[in-house]
Amino acid sequence: MKKLFYLFLMVGLITVSCNKPEEIATEQEVVFKATTATTGFKADDCDNEVAHYALIEIDNDILKVDVFYLEGMIYTNTIKLSPGNHTIKSFVLKNDNGTPNDDTDDIIVKATPLIGSDYAGFVQNPLPFDFNVDAFYKAEVNIEILCFEAAEITDFGFAWFTVNEITVRELCFFGDFCTKYYNDYAGSLYEGQESGLRHDMPAIFKIDIYRNNNFLISYNNEEWLGEGAPLCVQYPDFENVTDNYEFRLSILVKVGMNFEYKHFYTFTTTDDGTIANIGDDNVLDFVLGSCVPDADLILPPYMNLPANVTMTTGSTHSPGSLGTYFDITLSGIGAGYDIGNQTYGVFCADKNTSIVLNTTYNMDVYTSLYPDLLPGAFAAQKDVLDNINWLGNNLYRYDGHTWADIQDAVWMILGQISTSSTPFATQMASDAMLYGDGYIPPVGGWAAVLFVDPTADDYNKVLQLLFTLVDP
Repeated sequence: MKKLFYLFLMVGLITVSCNKPEEIATEQEVVFKATTATTGFKADDCDNEVAHYALIEIDNDILKVDVFYLEGMIYTNTIKLSPGNHTIKSFVLKNDNGTPNDDTDDIIVKATPLIGSDYAGFVQNPLPFDFNVDAFYKAEVNIEILCFEAAEITDFGFAWFTVNEITVRELCFFGDFCTKYYNDYAGSLYEGQESGLRHDMPAIFKIDIYRNNNFLISYNNEEWLGEGAPLCVQYPDFENVTDNYEFRLSILVKVGMNFEYKHFYTFTTTDDGTIANIGDDNVLDFVLGSCVPDADLILPPYMNLPANVTMTTGSTHSPGSLGTYFDITLSGIGAGYDIGNQTYGVFCADKNTSIVLNTTYNMDVYTSLYPDLLPGAFAAQKDVLDNINWLGNNLYRYDGHTWADIQDAVWMILGQISTSSTPFATQMASDAMLYGDGYIPPVGGWAAVLFVDPTADDYNKVLQLLFTLVDP
């Protein structure tokens, strides 16, 4: 008999409208969260392969959605559903069998049993069963999954509308904030949201409006904590005059130990209120993080990093004491940041420039998730940081790999070496370039943190760029 265990999936829902009660969004956000059950089946009894995606039949539609793992739980990306009753008819989790672009050989790893089947008695609610989607606020529904082979999960999504007037324009914005470290937001405005702190929260943000580079007005959604409605901003559009408008998006995040609005993106428009990113619903929905892959604007996950650090290199290399290319010890970092005053194993992203062991440097710190912020000397590196991050999140595909495989693969991705004698490096680099374009790590994934020496020729020559993977 197959070993069994099951997970509870909690489905949360949220949507918004634009302050007109007669106009309701046609689709609502649906959030799935999986946790291990405590009913006698042990999680480690399930020795199947990990799952890479889920096939879910809701009503008469079959959806394929990616999944990620976070602190023993499984999360999907998002799906869109209209308010009202829906029926889950099947839920199957699959492993891609090492071929992400070919689903003909994929393997079932977990599934929810059907009514009347031999395994139906192992769950309280075998499929199919109905659940309800309510507009504006999150709800939860439980679904149980038995271990057949491995695990996966589903998505989150949005739909809204906007109202435009003749001379007073109006645009509506709604966002999600995805973070693994949601408990770090205790004491912030996020804690007051109806569903409390969780990995996917409605974003609390502000929009600063500028007309022809002059500040006009600022709006924020603190009053309703980002829940239940979008933030609709109004601005004057002067007839017979061409005006250029900027809508500067700042999201409430943790900076060190403080909660501050940090600027992430600027939308632009001329007169008529058309924004390039906006979807068919005419509400600009964005996500900070990667738990909502079909938003109008997807911003990479936020990393709470200091602007600069003191870095001391270790005494050994190839490998260092932590099993990477060499070690660095950081100091001078205040409390609350994602990196701290400790020793990290790092890899090198500039094979042709030396850095000295047992030496202290003052280094600027950058996240690889926003490569445009890197100094101009690193144009070659910034173009493939997404491929390197793909590799960092897919090392499990290369059982038995070593630090040397990773280091050579990185240099190959960067074009600094053409061949490698290590067993996996060539395949790693090839796969990263094939699958990694545009890759954004999921919540709980890995992203490279970059350390750059700011003193050499004002970034006008190639510098040593070290990096280490840090969980965003």
